[in-house]
Amino acid sequence: MVLPRIDILLEQTRLEKAMSKENFFDDIGPGYEGVAEFYELFSDNTDLPFYLEYAQRCGSPILDIAAGTGRVTRYLAQQGFHVTALESSPSMLQHSKYLVSRLTPEVRSRIELVSGNMMNFSLDRKYSLIIIPNSFGHAMTTGEQLSTLQSIHKHLSDDGLFILDLFPGAVMNEHAKFQDNPTRMQDGRTVIREGEFHVDFVKQILRLDLRYVVFDKQGIEENEVMVTSGASVIFNREADLLIHFSGFEVEQELGGFDSSPYTIESGRRIFILRKRKMLEADEGV
Repeated sequence: MVLPRIDILLEQTRLEKAMSKENFFDDIGPGYEGVAEFYELFSDNTDLPFYLEYAQRCGSPILDIAAGTGRVTRYLAQQGFHVTALESSPSMLQHSKYLVSRLTPEVRSRIELVSGNMMNFSLDRKYSLIIIPNSFGHAMTTGEQLSTLQSIHKHLSDDGLFILDLFPGAVMNEHAKFQDNPTRMQDGRTVIREGEFHVDFVKQILRLDLRYVVFDKQGIEENEVMVTSGASVIFNREADLLIHFSGFEVEQELGGFDSSPYTIESGRRIFILRKRKMLEADEGV
């Protein structure tokens, strides 16, 4: 099938004009409404064995924060673990419910879907393992980041682990474009995703503009969805301070889901965290 050429000149012009405005990086946050059915088509699942390893180490229950459409939640539930998926996006949560409904009754019984904000949530249990795959950056300010970590701390069991997945600000590019390969949906339609991101290192904000183009079975364009999402840019010293002042201590620091050690060249900084044992000197912090 030959897909028609996508004309992106108008969109490029729009972005260039927008960047000239002072508010280009203002008032942006998670922007995923309207793309839930496409979301997992472009997901990198190389993290799944990593999370399974820690699920096997810690056991149930598990809390998956900013769970999106439930990609990690469903996988862990299929491996026998009880998982709570916390998600704030109505469309993501709705699509997650649809995907869970297609699972066997036994697997469905191990999944709880909860509508809630990671920055301030209250659940009626504590968890042996808490994960937040690739989403902590949606806490845009220091206050939101501390609030998120403090909420997690309250819900982590005393001997539990929390996995914090970050993209180090120091290795980010200031600007880049990308286009993914066409991906076929189960109903025969094809989707192309292309994106462009800009980073303001002074404001410490990343802006990501995504464009999804959907083609029918005959290769004719039938729909186009554009969304803008934002994330905070977090540098290493900030991350260290956030962890400390939220009451955690680092058990291990990794540079990827292959469990390689973190170095300053690593594209990811993955923390395996525990609750810090409070000493008398900490009480005044």
